[in-house]
Amino acid sequence: MGILLSVICIILSLLTIIIILKINTLKNIEYQKPEILSDKKILIVYYSNGSNTKNVAQNIHSITDGNLKEIILTENYPKNIFKMSNLVRQQMKTGSLSKIEEIDISDYDVIFIGSPIWGFSISLPVKAFLKNNNFQNKTIIPFFTYSGGACKNKILNEFKNFTNTKEIKKPLFMFENGIIFTKEQIIKWLNNI
Repeated sequence: MGILLSVICIILSLLTIIIILKINTLKNIEYQKPEILSDKKILIVYYSNGSNTKNVAQNIHSITDGNLKEIILTENYPKNIFKMSNLVRQQMKTGSLSKIEEIDISDYDVIFIGSPIWGFSISLPVKAFLKNNNFQNKTIIPFFTYSGGACKNKILNEFKNFTNTKEIKKPLFMFENGIIFTKEQIIKWLNNI
């Protein structure tokens, strides 16, 4: 019993050291505005059913000084998570998209687009936003939040299929439990897009 307790204490100590090192490494990251964002008009568009995608969008907004727009549904989903899940599954099967308010993207050069991942897919409100807009001559930078699985290549291919631009930059995939490192992770990602 004593050996098992000692092993557990050592493992917990190592995990604590790793977390402290990770936090300290991320805290020292400074934002260096990438060339693709220089002298560009930036829009951050997102849909968030909870707060994760909204949190990431707000951090991108505070770092880049872009305009922030939330995708607003004209017909809300049920508050009950089980009813909502059933409705979303039905909509995904039939290919129907959410009804959303229009967002004018015509004045922007660079558009960050954020979506939670629902059932290994882009959320239906974001699909509707992508389908309703012309992204020709726009630079698109996607970001995604997820709590379950995220088939990243499938998600990115699906995203590309909904837009009509070739200029899609490296996406950010942020696991829900990584939200405590949000701002630092976003800066690291932005420095490398």
